[in-house]
Amino acid sequence: MTDKIYGYESITKVSGEIKNDSFNPIIYKSKTKSSKQDRFENIIFNKNGTISNIEISKELSSDQINLQNTLINDYQFFTDPISQLVQYFIFQTDSKRIIIDGINIYELTLITKNTENLKPNNPSIYKGNVEVIDLVFPFFKGLYKENKKNNLEVITVYSFEKEIIKIPAKFRINSKKFKANLYLKEYKILQ
Repeated sequence: MTDKIYGYESITKVSGEIKNDSFNPIIYKSKTKSSKQDRFENIIFNKNGTISNIEISKELSSDQINLQNTLINDYQFFTDPISQLVQYFIFQTDSKRIIIDGINIYELTLITKNTENLKPNNPSIYKGNVEVIDLVFPFFKGLYKENKKNNLEVITVYSFEKEIIKIPAKFRINSKKFKANLYLKEYKILQ
């Protein structure tokens, strides 16, 4: 038996502000197109991290809307997944907020590992020593489905430092359904 990873295209745009060594999102927009579905999530944050507006492409029942509103009210202060990763790579800290991606809310915990050497024959454009961290999920809830399971077990990130930021050269994703490696093929730092 083999698992299949379906081809998809995902475009995410995040805008926000940096204040007191923290990247705080204001707008999170994500659009994903795959062979199975097209979907979008748009989230508007207030400056303190509360949610001003959330819009997703999925049609929701009144029970699902009630569950969403209850969870948002219970946990109150949020960031998005991209902003949290930026927080890790620029400031090496946690945002201290629950992550919301439009369909789930969760926490990420960072575990620092030993450095490793990416050999010249690896598929990433980067070769050399990398810092290694594991991202694990101590808390996970579906916004629209009670008792939704998180299939992700751990995401291992291999990154190198360039101009005071950490750039991921490789992601290793371990899921209950599949294992995948994602490699950096190009990057550009804009001033």
